[in-house]
Amino acid sequence: MLSQQKADDDLIKVYGRVIAIVVVLVLLSIVGIRSFNSTSNIGGRGLEFEHNRFLNVLAMVRSQWLASGRPQRMQLSWHNKVPYVAPSKVADDNLDSDSQADTIRNDKINDDFDADLVGTDNWVSLSNQGWPIIDTNDVQGCAQLWAQLLANNVQELNIAVDYQSDDHVCRYYSNNKASLSYQLQTGRVIFLMSDR
Repeated sequence: MLSQQKADDDLIKVYGRVIAIVVVLVLLSIVGIRSFNSTSNIGGRGLEFEHNRFLNVLAMVRSQWLASGRPQRMQLSWHNKVPYVAPSKVADDNLDSDSQADTIRNDKINDDFDADLVGTDNWVSLSNQGWPIIDTNDVQGCAQLWAQLLANNVQELNIAVDYQSDDHVCRYYSNNKASLSYQLQTGRVIFLMSDR
């Protein structure tokens, strides 16, 4: 009789563990399904972030256009980070050549050193109202404008580009159909998020 009770207790413990494992697996699957369904919005959130950057860059370009006397073309200078560029040292007459060499050697040892380089060939055309416009009225012109303004490539961000010639609008789409539209004549930017 005692061995029967022990066997029943062991069986109840095993059933309890099985039920606990099943409950944990069900909870993990629910969390997994919810997170999988939310990954479709990640592309839209990336485009939403780019939308804010796009608005800020447009405002900076227009204010630079106003301050520069309203030119038809303007050079945009974006800073690029590079891992190591030898800094230009101004020779100090008070330092001997050994201490200058030590200073340069110490700078080369520093792996975290970043130098700002200014781009020199980023010219953008502007409308009479000071809004950036495309050089060619096609998809490549819209993609080039994105690269000029935001200093990144639409292919790297998985963004599709469309040009509507009748409205003079560049449209940028993410994978989940969130879109950013830039009206070239007015500088108006419209961001639409899908309801998935």
